[in-house]
Amino acid sequence: MSRILIVEDDAAHARLIQRALKAEGDPFEIQTVFTLAAARAAIEAAVPDLVIVDLLLPDGRGVDMLGVPSETPQGPFPLVIITSHGDERTAVEALKRGAMDYVVKSETGFADLPRLARRTISQWRLAEEKRAAEEAQRSSERRYRTLVDHAPIAILVACDDTIVMANNTAIRFLGAASETDVVGNRVDRFWEIADGSPLVPEADGLLPDQRPTELIEQRFRRYDGHYFDVEVVRTKVDYYGRPAAQIVFQDITHRKRAELGLRIRDRAIASASDGIFIVQLAEDGPRIVDGNQAFSRIFGRDQESILRVGMALLKFDPRDRASEKRIGEAIKHGRSARETVRLPPREENEIWVEISISPVQVVHGKTTHVVGVVHDISEKVAAEAEIRRRNAELAHFLRLTTMGEMVAGIAHEVNQPLYAISNYAGTCENLLRTGGEGDITNVSNCVQKIGEQARRAGEIIRRLRNFVSHTTPQVEMVGVLDLVSEAVALLAPLLKEQGVDVQIEVPNNMVGVVVDRVQIEQVLINLVTNAVDAMQSPGTKREIEISAQTVEGHPPTGEEVEPCVEITVRDHGEGLPAGIDIFEAFRSTKKGGMGMGLVISRTIVESHGGKIKAASAQGEGTLFSFTLPTSFKQVDGYVGDTNRVCD
Repeated sequence: MSRILIVEDDAAHARLIQRALKAEGDPFEIQTVFTLAAARAAIEAAVPDLVIVDLLLPDGRGVDMLGVPSETPQGPFPLVIITSHGDERTAVEALKRGAMDYVVKSETGFADLPRLARRTISQWRLAEEKRAAEEAQRSSERRYRTLVDHAPIAILVACDDTIVMANNTAIRFLGAASETDVVGNRVDRFWEIADGSPLVPEADGLLPDQRPTELIEQRFRRYDGHYFDVEVVRTKVDYYGRPAAQIVFQDITHRKRAELGLRIRDRAIASASDGIFIVQLAEDGPRIVDGNQAFSRIFGRDQESILRVGMALLKFDPRDRASEKRIGEAIKHGRSARETVRLPPREENEIWVEISISPVQVVHGKTTHVVGVVHDISEKVAAEAEIRRRNAELAHFLRLTTMGEMVAGIAHEVNQPLYAISNYAGTCENLLRTGGEGDITNVSNCVQKIGEQARRAGEIIRRLRNFVSHTTPQVEMVGVLDLVSEAVALLAPLLKEQGVDVQIEVPNNMVGVVVDRVQIEQVLINLVTNAVDAMQSPGTKREIEISAQTVEGHPPTGEEVEPCVEITVRDHGEGLPAGIDIFEAFRSTKKGGMGMGLVISRTIVESHGGKIKAASAQGEGTLFSFTLPTSFKQVDGYVGDTNRVCD
């Protein structure tokens, strides 16, 4: 039921208006007030569907009602002016102020009120619905534009290939300062379609097919003319009744650059000469998920076989079980590791590889994968073995050369026990010839002396034979004092001839070293011989000091620290020559020297995992020091620099 508010100060006229509205039985709910103040109070209480107000009232004019704001949710209300003194000017003013109609108080006017009321209320409701729809549309457009402007992807709308709307992201991607730099331009200002097709193929009438086109990659041109890569999709839309194209795109320049980098890395990994494999650290245990061609070649497996066999593929020669275990633990716990191992023999030749394991952190600092690099060092190992063989031959030659230089002293050293044996044997013959019973004791003493001198001569010959022997290097545990004493004993004739005194300072309880005895004796003999040659100047203190001490070693990955022994040989000669690398091959400071003694010495020491160095001694002379391992773990077949433990 429609509610009508009548504002009329004349009670008779008010009754006529009520009677007219009820004459046809229209279901109107009517309320009558007599002043503007009362009307405003009634409207505040409940907004009517129609207000019929007299033009002139005791407290104002009826058109003043049009200026009354309404705080009720129903909003404004329709108003009809009724008056006894109507004219055209008054009617125009009322309609301009917002009145819906103007009625003159008359028999005809009163009779027409029901129809006028129904029409006015209907028109008002239609207008309200239109205003509400328009406001809803404006709100929807505002929400849409807000969403579009804040969207992370770029959006353009084009009509007839001309841009009519661009969101903030599109403006930023296109390098424009504002929307005015984009809107109004043709689309081909920023985008040249490869096939030349129009943006909206069906431009007539409504758009029957609004499905988006396929996502494609294109190159857009920025406002300054520079190009960038985008992913773009077009959709037909209705833009205020006009066929248009909505162009949605996103900048993929960084993604394309990253994809290119990944492709290059993938190709580089695939074509790398080293084997590369990736292990995923899954909950059910690590598993190999990828391997390049070199990895397949080294392990003799195809890609499918690698993925099927998995971690069982990382099985090595039984002699390298410890290294195999360390590699497995490093992979399982996502740690770095580096080991040199032999693969299970597949052919006659051994395959040596160096495996490096590195963790890969992908998600929130968590290690999810490890990458392994397998470097085939078989040729390197074979080359090192050949170098060691040739060095051994050269060392043997130098030992023979050394013996040749010392032959006079050696002959004298051997002649002494032989001369003593001859004398004691002659004495025995004389005593036996006399046949005296009291000479038995003397004969026994002479025979004992003969045995001692024979053993002395045999020991000298043994040392010489061992020193000049050509045998395969064999490491063993040797006492440091025995090693030094043996080398000094071999040089005894030279030291005696040159009048050089040797002081040996080696603790009795010092741990032994794991070395090839002959090779290390050769190093000591080279150093002592050089020391003797360095002390030829008159007035030089002719003394050589040989000492040994325990120093800290550098263990392989995963091993405990084990000590090394450092042996030092000091002379009191002229010191190191300036500007000469004394360890360089064929460089010698001695007249007629080959320049290979120190080179061979360095090769021997480094093959044991040690280092040799030289320095000027405090005061005068030179210090030569070299380190040696103290356990078999520290010597690992002379393979690679990773096994250097006494650096």
